[in-house]
Amino acid sequence: MEIIFSKPLSETDVSNRLAIPSGILDKIAPLSMGQKVSIAVIDATGHQWSFLLSTRNDGKYLKPVITGEWLQFVGERGLHKDDKITFYRETIENNEVRFRIGIELAQIVLFGVSMRPAA
Repeated sequence: MEIIFSKPLSETDVSNRLAIPSGILDKIAPLSMGQKVSIAVIDATGHQWSFLLSTRNDGKYLKPVITGEWLQFVGERGLHKDDKITFYRETIENNEVRFRIGIELAQIVLFGVSMRPAA
């Protein structure tokens, strides 16, 4: 399995859409300005999510983002700003490409006690 990217989530990532680095776009899907594609992503529980990968319609940079079931994923997994996600790509039988997502919850310490265990 190949790591495509990892990032701590921003406030925009957990409330609107997941911004992804432009440099890794071709590792997911080679899109041009204004294009979009649905990608299936499997989480650690084996649940498959339908994310929509798209780029902006105009401008100088592609600015790829993920929407679709992204916010549902965020809500069901209880993700917050500073939690970390990692996107993986794996090739399975018949050279089919599959994507996975991992999460690592940020630690919240209150009076020396962790209030949120790592995922």
